[in-house]
Amino acid sequence: MREFRILLVEDNDDDRFLTMRIIKKLPFDLSVETSKNGEEALNTILKELAAPPSLVLLDLQLPKISGISLLANIRKKYSLSELPVIVLSSSDNPGDIKLCNEMGISGYLSKPLDPAELQGYLETLIRP
Repeated sequence: MREFRILLVEDNDDDRFLTMRIIKKLPFDLSVETSKNGEEALNTILKELAAPPSLVLLDLQLPKISGISLLANIRKKYSLSELPVIVLSSSDNPGDIKLCNEMGISGYLSKPLDPAELQGYLETLIRP
């Protein structure tokens, strides 16, 4: 099995810290990279010579390139099965959720994150 690499795209320092803390406590062997804005994340995902990350955890409200625009760019190159994306958002706007689902996401989690919910998604994505 290849290494399971997560790209956490989150501009808020507190949310990034709390998400990293949750991930580190999960019972999986994961490596995590972070991006603080959409542009940085896009460069990591699309211009990287190595394989893409195994999963993107994506905040919608990002500087430089929005989470929705970043998701659209990801889907131009990678299908949902090639690169799963779980949206992490403080918005529970049904329109945002519907749009993200139409664009192809593996899940939509509201902030503050529930560790059990995140673990449940990861269990379905990480194959032994």
